[in-house]
Amino acid sequence: LKACFEALVRTGLDTNAALRVLRQLTLERLARLDCARQASLDSVTRSMTWLAEVTLDMAWQQVSADLDALHGAPTKDGGQRAEMWIIGMGKLGARELNVSSDIDLIFFYTHQGTLRFEQNGRDQTISFQEFFLRLARQLISHLDDAGSIDNVFRVDMRLRPYGDSGPLVVHRAAMEKYYLEQGRDW
Repeated sequence: LKACFEALVRTGLDTNAALRVLRQLTLERLARLDCARQASLDSVTRSMTWLAEVTLDMAWQQVSADLDALHGAPTKDGGQRAEMWIIGMGKLGARELNVSSDIDLIFFYTHQGTLRFEQNGRDQTISFQEFFLRLARQLISHLDDAGSIDNVFRVDMRLRPYGDSGPLVVHRAAMEKYYLEQGRDW
């Protein structure tokens, strides 16, 4: 999948288009295998899960590079990058995606801080929270073009802490607190 994605990009497709073509090629292959009874249900769901993981990673790499070029990378005191983690819930987390599944995601970041950068000749700042919020929104838009039938995957964010009323991206400590105080055993 990664090699196919890279080949699609080399043909001149941007990341969004390459991700969508990769999904179409994968679905075509899985449909042929399924119709010819050459793929088990387990094989199809593992393949769809792998497709979701690869497309998430490719989109994350592109969006991260774009935001780093604009604002610089968010770094901790020691100079290491502050990270945003993506947790797959539901069928993605269980590695059971089917061809019509959406992906349930939770985003959290590891460190608080502020980025300082120059834009249009002026010194600017952006919090890590805002940086990772922008990253998450752009990542979602790479995968889920609202209103389009040509999505890579529909993205569902309702399983995040506090659901639709909660922030799209939370700090690790806030997420831990939520799950310790309000999380439910499923």
